[in-house]
Amino acid sequence: MMMTLKTLVAALAIASCNAFAPTAQTITRHQAAASPLSMTAEANEDKEVVKVGVIGMGRIGLVHLEAITKAPGVTPVIVSNPTISKAEAAAKQYNIPRFSSEAMDVINDPEVDAVWICSPSSFHAEQIKAAAANGKHVFCEKPLATDLGETVEAINACNEAGVKL
Repeated sequence: MMMTLKTLVAALAIASCNAFAPTAQTITRHQAAASPLSMTAEANEDKEVVKVGVIGMGRIGLVHLEAITKAPGVTPVIVSNPTISKAEAAAKQYNIPRFSSEAMDVINDPEVDAVWICSPSSFHAEQIKAAAANGKHVFCEKPLATDLGETVEAINACNEAGVKL
């Protein structure tokens, strides 16, 4: 039996639709609710705006900065990069009031609630510990550090300071 191109396309279309149809193994909302795993989202209506500083205006720093500027309840207030022209360009592009060539300017900024670390990996642990020592919450691009000892130190610094990592 010779199948025409139209018949073949129609058969493939029907098969692909069936491939995404619910099956008996689909988990219902009720089953998911009974799971010991859960996740909740908090409303941000009555909370203050979180002011953040971003360290590192390379490719990944700009990706994070783009997301931060679109997130509700979050405002970037300072960015830094050792190549000051990159920090200045990012500040101008995203309408951020301050920029610097020094990561510590972000970490020490009294207006900053949380620090986004998007610098090269070799600086992560040092910057995490400095941010924790200054009472800043930390978001760090992976990896947290370049070795296990530094990773443990950075985590402990945040735990001891009572800041989120």
